[in-house]
Amino acid sequence: MDVDDFSQQIETLRSRVTGLLQGTASEPHSQQELTAEAFEELHIALEELKIASEELQATRMVVEKERQRYQELFDFAPDGYLVTDIYGTILEANCTATIHLNVLQRFLIGKPLLTFIAKSDHQAFFNYLTQLQQIDRGEEWEVRLQPREKVSFDVALTVVTVRNEEGKPVALRWLMRDITKRKNLELEREQLFANEQAARIAAQAAQKRSNFLAEASSVLASSLDYRTTLTSVAQLAVPTLADWCIVDVVENNSLVFSNPVIAASEAQKEALVRKLRQLYPISVDADYGLPKVLRTGEPELVTNILKSSFQKNAWNEEHLNLLEVKSYIVVPLLVRKRKLGTIVFASAQPGRHYTIVDLTMAEELAQRAAFAIENAQLYREAQEANRFKDEFLAIVSHELRTPLNSMLGWVQIIRNRKLDETITIKALATIERNAKLQRQLIEDILDISRIVQGKIRLNTRKVDLGLIINAAIEAVHPTSEIKAMQVESNLDPSVGEVIGDADRLQQIVWNLLTNAVKFTPSGGRVEVHLKQVNSNAQITVSDTGKGISADFLPYIFERFRQADSTTTRVDNGLGLGLAIVRHLVEMHSGTVYAFSEGEGRGATFTVLLPLVKSQQEQLIKESEVKVDNLSMLDGLQVLVVDDNADTRELIAFILQQSGAQVTAVSSVSEALEALVRLSPDVLVSDIGMPDEDGYSLIRKLRAQEVFRGEKIPAVALTAFARDEERRLALQAGFQVHVSKPIEPEELVRVVAKLAKSSKQI
Repeated sequence: MDVDDFSQQIETLRSRVTGLLQGTASEPHSQQELTAEAFEELHIALEELKIASEELQATRMVVEKERQRYQELFDFAPDGYLVTDIYGTILEANCTATIHLNVLQRFLIGKPLLTFIAKSDHQAFFNYLTQLQQIDRGEEWEVRLQPREKVSFDVALTVVTVRNEEGKPVALRWLMRDITKRKNLELEREQLFANEQAARIAAQAAQKRSNFLAEASSVLASSLDYRTTLTSVAQLAVPTLADWCIVDVVENNSLVFSNPVIAASEAQKEALVRKLRQLYPISVDADYGLPKVLRTGEPELVTNILKSSFQKNAWNEEHLNLLEVKSYIVVPLLVRKRKLGTIVFASAQPGRHYTIVDLTMAEELAQRAAFAIENAQLYREAQEANRFKDEFLAIVSHELRTPLNSMLGWVQIIRNRKLDETITIKALATIERNAKLQRQLIEDILDISRIVQGKIRLNTRKVDLGLIINAAIEAVHPTSEIKAMQVESNLDPSVGEVIGDADRLQQIVWNLLTNAVKFTPSGGRVEVHLKQVNSNAQITVSDTGKGISADFLPYIFERFRQADSTTTRVDNGLGLGLAIVRHLVEMHSGTVYAFSEGEGRGATFTVLLPLVKSQQEQLIKESEVKVDNLSMLDGLQVLVVDDNADTRELIAFILQQSGAQVTAVSSVSEALEALVRLSPDVLVSDIGMPDEDGYSLIRKLRAQEVFRGEKIPAVALTAFARDEERRLALQAGFQVHVSKPIEPEELVRVVAKLAKSSKQI
C-alpha cells in the first residue's frame, strides 16, 4: 500500500467515525455498538498504518542506499562530472572534476566553468552553451582545459540538458574526459604516418636519383670524347636536376672558364648564359663561385639566391628577369685529389630550392663525370703518345739516315776513286761532322732512355755557373759564327755557387743555346744573363728567332713533341733537347720555364737553381771547424756503410787519415751486426744499396735507440741529390744529407761537426 492509498483510507475512516458520532444523537441505543465498531475500524487502520510505515521506512532505506550509490559513482567516477546551470555556473562537481580543475569542491561550487576553459576556446564555449538551449544532448566537443596553477590539457566534453515539466532547460550535466593520452597517441600516429610518407618520398627520390645516376653513368661510358659526353650529361641533368647545367673543364692546365658545356631548359636561356659568360668573364682569383670551388675543392650550395647578389655582379635587369635563378649548386670535378673542373646546377623554379640531398646527388654525378673525363683524357693522351712516338721514330730514322747517307757516300767515293787533297779533306770533314751529329743524336736518345728508367746519376760538387755558361757559349760559337749571329752574355760575377754536376749543368746551357741559335735566323741575336734572384741563381737565354705559338707553349718541354713534325719542316733534330733540359734542371732541384710573345717574336728560357745554402753547408763552415790538423778526428769511432767497394775504401781512408777508427761494411745486415759489437760516435751510410737501403738502416737504428737512450749521429752520403731525397733522408733519421762526390775536407768537417754537436748535447 502506498502513502496515497493509506491517506485515502484514513480519510474514509474519519468520515465514517464522524458519521457515527452524528448518528449517536438520534439513536442512543446503538452508541455503544457503533463506538466499538469504530474502535475496531481504528485498530485495523492503525495496524495497516503501522505496516505502511514499515514499508515506507524500508523504501526510504532503499532510496538512501541508491542515493549513496549514485553519490559514490558520481564522486569516484574516473571521468569528471559537473552539473551547471544553463549559464555554465557550477552547481555540483565530483572528485575527478575537482582534480582536473585543481580546486577543492567547496570552492568550486558557484564558479563559472568558463574560467577553466582556455582563452582560445572561450568563443566556442559560448556558442556551445547557446546550442545546448535547443538540444538535449550535445556531441562530444574537444576543448583545452586550463586548471588553476597547472598546465593546460585536452578534454572531451559531453553535455546533457536537464529540462523541467514545461520543457525549459534548467541545468546542464557535463561529462569531462581527459584525452591527453588519446591526443598523444593520435600525434604519434600522425608522426608515424608523416615519417612513413617521408620515407616513401625519400625512397622514391632515392630511386629516382639512382635511375638518373645509372643513366648518367651509361652516357658517360658511351664515348671517350669527354666534351660530347659532358654535353650529354648536362642535357640529362636538365630538367631532372636543374634548369641550367654548366660544365667547365680545366684544359692544358689552364684555369680559364672560357669554353663551358651548357645545357638549359630553353634555347633562349642557353644562349643568354653563353652571352653572359662572354660579357662578364669569370676571374680565376674570385673568392666565390666557380674559382673558389675549383681552388678549394669544396662544393658551394646556395639554397635561396637574392636578386641583390645578381646586381652585385653587374648583371643588368634584363638578364636578371630572364634568368630568374632561385637556387644553385657548384661542385668540383675531383679525381684522386686532381681538380678537373666544375659543374653548376641552377634552378629557376620557385618551388625548387636545392638542399643537402641535392648536393649529395650533384657530388656523386660530378665524381662519375670526373672519372669519365680522366679516362677520356688518358685515352686521348695515350693516342697522342702513340702518334708522337710514331712521329718520333720517323724523325729518328730520318735524322740518323741523313748523316749516314753523307758518310757512306763519301766513304765509297774515297774508296773507289782517287781524289785530290782538297776534296779528300772536305770529304773527311763532312764525315767527321756527320759522325759528331750522330753521336749527339744517340746521346740524346740515351739520355731520354736514362730519364725514363730513372738511371741518370749526378756527380755533384760546388759549381761556378759563370764558368759553365762561358764554356757552353764557346761550344756553340762555330755554329753562331757561320750564321753571323751575335751571342751576348751578361754574367753577374757576384752570383754564388750551386751544388750540381758540372757536365750536366753545361749540357743544360748548351741545349738552350743550341736551340736559340738553331731557331734564330742569320744575323739574329742571342743573349745569356746570369743573376741572383732571392736564394736562386737565374740563367736566362733569349733570342730574336721564330718564337713559340701559344698553342704549343704548354708542351714545349714534353718528350717527342715538336712544333713542326711534318715532312716539310725546316729545322732538323729529335725534339728531345728541352725535355732533357727540364729533367736535368729538376734533378738539380731547380725549375725551368719558357716565354714567348708568339711566332716571329723570339723566345726566352729561364732556369732557376738554388744557391749553396743548406744544412750541410752550415756544418762545414771553416770558421767553425778547421781541417789544417789531420788529427781532428782522433779517437772517434766511425761506422761506414756502402755497397760500392771503391767508395767504401775511399771514405774509410779519408777518415782514418784524420785520426778516426773506421769500421767499414757493405750492407745493412753487416752494419746492424757491427752496431751490436760497437758504439760508434758517427754513422756514415749510403742510401741506395741492394736488399735493404740506408733508410731501412737508420729506421732500425733509431728504433733500437729508444730502448738504449743514446742516439748515434748519422750522415747520409749518397748520389741521390734532389731536395726530395734530402727531405726523405732527414725524415728517416739522418742528421745531414751530403751528395756524392764530396771533397775529403768537407767529409771530415761534416763528421767532426756532428761528433762535436753530439758531445755538446
